[in-house]
Amino acid sequence: MAVYKLKAKGSYGNMSKGYEFQVISSTIPTPNATDIEKEIERLGFNSQAKSYKSAGNFEVTKL
Repeated sequence: MAVYKLKAKGSYGNMSKGYEFQVISSTIPTPNATDIEKEIERLGFNSQAKSYKSAGNFEVTKL
């Protein structure tokens, strides 16, 4: 399992641009969309924010 830090490239629903959070995923070199979506939901963001679950919408750093 790898840990990634994601930083939002834009404003996605009620998630502001620049918001940072961590995602644990079994995929390399970036986390998969399902893992990102689960973490966005766990953090309490709305369904519009969850629709931006692609790793391409975030600056991804492997920790």
